[in-house]
Amino acid sequence: MRERIYLDHAATTPISAAARDAYLHAIESDFNPSSLHAEGRAAHALLDDARDRVARALGVPRKNIRFTGGGSESDSLAILGAARSAPDRARRRILVSATEHHAVLHAARALAGEGFEIVVLPVDGEGRLDADAYRRELDERTFLVSIHLANNETGVLQPIPALAALAGAAGALFHTDAVQAARWLDCSLDALGVDLLSISGHKFGAPKGVGVLAMRGAIALEPLIYGGGQEYGARAGTENVPGIAAFAAALDLAVEQRAEAVRRITAIRESFEERARRAIPGLHINGAAAPRLPNISSFAIPGIESEALLMRLDIDGIAASAGSACTSGVFEPSHVIAAMGLEAALQRGVVRFSFSPDTEARALATAGEILAHAVDRVR
Repeated sequence: MRERIYLDHAATTPISAAARDAYLHAIESDFNPSSLHAEGRAAHALLDDARDRVARALGVPRKNIRFTGGGSESDSLAILGAARSAPDRARRRILVSATEHHAVLHAARALAGEGFEIVVLPVDGEGRLDADAYRRELDERTFLVSIHLANNETGVLQPIPALAALAGAAGALFHTDAVQAARWLDCSLDALGVDLLSISGHKFGAPKGVGVLAMRGAIALEPLIYGGGQEYGARAGTENVPGIAAFAAALDLAVEQRAEAVRRITAIRESFEERARRAIPGLHINGAAAPRLPNISSFAIPGIESEALLMRLDIDGIAASAGSACTSGVFEPSHVIAAMGLEAALQRGVVRFSFSPDTEARALATAGEILAHAVDRVR
């Protein structure tokens, strides 16, 4: 029986050995870090160490790190927390792109019911933000801009330093969802020029259920969860010390491996895409002309339905995903792909392959052959 090939790392990554070791070590002294006794102090020391390490990786003071339950919570805390603490009631405008993760879009939509004006900015056919629309909509009424660093479906990158500089000049805060990017790009806040940044551990080898919101300066955040004063008052609840320790270990490893991983995975992705293009007539690579993360290939294939192809691939030993979401049995095209203006016939045939630093070239060669045969069978 052929060994399965996992190519859905943009959805979640296996836990790394370093993160597993850190988790198991921390769980041996997993007491409440708010307690004053020796056991509590030992847990708090682990929490402090993890906060210091994450702060170094992101280039901020330790007091500017807020641990959360994941990327969606980090996005929500940044957007809802900052907006609900906005001191200037004249600034009630929030800008987001049409291809944001639903965590951002739905948080912004919630604020629309609280008197904020939400502006959804268009993208071009490659998924790049419409720069003219951004400049036109960014004004003295804008309180917050939230634009992702890398799209989770296509890997398309946005020019965050330039966009953040324009927002800063207009007096607006800038948040970026860097959940997909932390393993592959320098996400230090000074390098990006952003005020708020969200990442999630299970995208780079940490367990699920741990995220970070990092801040470049002192930003007031209305908490989403009330209770104790944990996380500098921004998130109540006893901290997940083992998960946080594993998060810090995984992030350290991601930073250490980053340069070599980018070089190697970029090369094998390009080879994978070229073989797929030659083998499958009409195949379209979403975002191919834009800067992209090295680890995501999003294909639109004519004459197929994503769901049918994914089922065939799964039977054949390939784990991949779609650029669409199945809700209540109705397969709907992805809002990301729709915003890019892909023709309707192609929107229903989108599949995403995503890789880790450990993905082997021969595995992708095998996956390419299986994909071509699967497309023939589904058609």
